[in-house]
Amino acid sequence: MKILFVCTGNTCRSVIAEYYTKSKLKELGIGGISVSSAGVGAIDGLPASEGALAVLEEVGIEAASHRARSLTKDIAESADKIYALAKNHLEILEKEFPSVKSKIEMLSKKSVPDPIGLTLEEYRDSMDMIVTAVDEHIISKL
Repeated sequence: MKILFVCTGNTCRSVIAEYYTKSKLKELGIGGISVSSAGVGAIDGLPASEGALAVLEEVGIEAASHRARSLTKDIAESADKIYALAKNHLEILEKEFPSVKSKIEMLSKKSVPDPIGLTLEEYRDSMDMIVTAVDEHIISKL
C-alpha cells in the first residue's frame, strides 16, 4: 500500500504528516506501507521548513533529509491513497488529476492551517491536527 500526503509546497504540513506516519508505523511494527508526500505548488529540492523540522524533532522524529517535490501525474497514480491537507489541495487534485479522484480524501475534516513563516506554536497546532487525523483515519484502520 502506498500513502501520499499532499499540501502546497511540500515543506510543512505534508512533511509533518509523512514523517509522523512513517514513525508511527515503525513504532507499531507495521510493514508493507510506503509513505511519501508532494506539493501542488512545490519547488523541487527545497528542504523542509525550520518549523516543521523543529516540531518533528520535539517528538523525536528526524526529517532533515526531506526534499520537496512537485506532485506529478505519475506520483498521484502510483499512490493507493492520497490525503489532502486542505480543501484547496483536494480541489486541485480532483481538477488536475481526475484519474485518481477515487483515491483522494481530506486528511482531516477541517483544512490544516499552513504554518509557513509563522510561530513554532502555530506549527505545533498544525502538527496536533495532523497527528490526531493520522491516528484516527489511518493508523486506527490498519
